[in-house]
Amino acid sequence: MIRILALSFVMAAGSANAQGDDAATNHLRTFCSGDYLSLCNGMDPKGPEVVACFRRNMGKLSPGCRTATDEYKASKGTGSRS
Repeated sequence: MIRILALSFVMAAGSANAQGDDAATNHLRTFCSGDYLSLCNGMDPKGPEVVACFRRNMGKLSPGCRTATDEYKASKGTGSRS
């Protein structure tokens, strides 16, 4: 699940106004970009290390990012497993 989350975040990060972005992906980008930069800065966003970084730092995510993460999981039908 974290891999899907991280990859979706990375794919969405470059296109703030791209057509086809759903609300959950937009919220993920909006509310998690600061967390991503502060917790995983310098890591290849497409590499497995960013997945491990998010997994290690789930407890440090901002409240907004946690909410966006939960919303994203629910919208993709992935449940609450990480």
